[in-house]
Amino acid sequence: MLIDKETRYDRQLRLWATTGQSNLESSHICLINASSTGSEILKNLVLPGIGEFTIIDHRYVSSRDLSGNFFLKHRDLGKGLAEAISVNLNELNTDVKGHSINRNIRAILEEESPEFWDTYNVVIVSEYISGLDILKEILWKKRIPLLIVNTVGFYGSLNLIANEITVIETHDPSRLYDLRIDKPWPELQQFVDSIDLDALDDTDHAHIPYIVIYIKALDSWKQDHNNQAPQNYNEKKQFRKYIESLSRNINLEANFIEASNSIHRALQKTEIPNSIQKLFEKVNILDENLTSSTPIFWIYIKALKRFVELNNYQLPLPGKLPDMASDTTNYVKLQTLYREKAKRDQELFTAEVIRILNALGRSKDEISNESITSFCKNSQLLFVTQGSKKLYTSTLVQELLDNTNESNKENFNTLGIYFSILTFNLFTEKYRRAPSLKDLEFFKMLFIEEFMVSPPVPSAIEATFKETLSHNTRSYHNLSSLMGGVVSQEVLKLATAQYTPLDNLFVFDGVRSISEKWKI
Repeated sequence: MLIDKETRYDRQLRLWATTGQSNLESSHICLINASSTGSEILKNLVLPGIGEFTIIDHRYVSSRDLSGNFFLKHRDLGKGLAEAISVNLNELNTDVKGHSINRNIRAILEEESPEFWDTYNVVIVSEYISGLDILKEILWKKRIPLLIVNTVGFYGSLNLIANEITVIETHDPSRLYDLRIDKPWPELQQFVDSIDLDALDDTDHAHIPYIVIYIKALDSWKQDHNNQAPQNYNEKKQFRKYIESLSRNINLEANFIEASNSIHRALQKTEIPNSIQKLFEKVNILDENLTSSTPIFWIYIKALKRFVELNNYQLPLPGKLPDMASDTTNYVKLQTLYREKAKRDQELFTAEVIRILNALGRSKDEISNESITSFCKNSQLLFVTQGSKKLYTSTLVQELLDNTNESNKENFNTLGIYFSILTFNLFTEKYRRAPSLKDLEFFKMLFIEEFMVSPPVPSAIEATFKETLSHNTRSYHNLSSLMGGVVSQEVLKLATAQYTPLDNLFVFDGVRSISEKWKI
């Protein structure tokens, strides 16, 4: 039985809508190393309908691979590892195109031009590879996000390395409705003024939407308080009485009860958030720094800055109303007012965008109604972060040492897990094999030399080293599955261009079932 896409992807469409799904289906993800963790990552991307994926791995399927990877079968023994997993993953969703490249990643980095990577939206490195620094440099310059995931025993880490990440649809749970109670535009004020509460009968009076009540109460308050809104807790408490005074029976009129209970919406200030103000101060939106290659996000930020300068320092109105007690006529009228105001703001914003593009000799075809609408609706909660190519800094090393308590030998430091994994990879690079517990002294010396730590190694960190080396496998499937879920979630954020991504280090301790994040 054929199932249409809307039905198949119903749940995820509720999360990121058709725009997010479209972005997902046009994405091409590259996985380097067909590990157990890598297979779990791709499984979680194939099921929701990623467009394409490519696996790069030069190895062949062995009996050892079969024991730690659910996406390999006995019939795959001797086949190319990348091809076998690609074929088996494709069985999960025939809409997805899977590819495999049976080559050593080091050879690709040395023999192929940087343009080799242009086809990919996101690159994932699962476990250790030779030539990681070369790959980081290439992808950094191309602004292609790189995710590096490692699992060793019961420990896992994830680095998200990206030159810059910008997100418009962050779905921030702290988002509030922008109702402009304190700064109603002329048409909204006229509508409020046209309603004479005293002239209404009891039925109509009990169905006036609280937006009208708030604006009238706030106007009355300002007349009694030097045109100032309530400033402190006591004044806000007193303001509630202004609302209740407009009611004929505060115990019976649902709209006034709702207004009294939702008073925070009446006192919400219409202002530009500090996070957005900081974006207006970025040097890359200065006229002299805008070029034909400036990302469209920053063109939008430049246009947004011009928009607020021309519109009483107010952001575009999103135009969405919460549900509220009201009769149909008044609620529809309010909806229309907010929707029309939002549409006018979008038109003014679009004009600024086109003006900037024209000045740069760029085409207005770079923008769409959908992207303009999304940007205007989400302009209060944009997300921007600049990343780092480094896997660690001296500050992070110092934090590791500062958080190590020598008085408690059982004090495991979660950050110590990350440095244990980094040292594990350094050992693999140097000796071309995975370290074991018998290599503990060499392991500690490598840690001291690489991270310039004064000996001896703190006992809490050494305990983490011992745990790592006692379980020196990368194929514990419970960790592979968990980290596969974590990484695929970050890939989905990047692919759909929605939700706030990791910024930029995640570490999981499977022994104690805890995790932490750091910004490098």
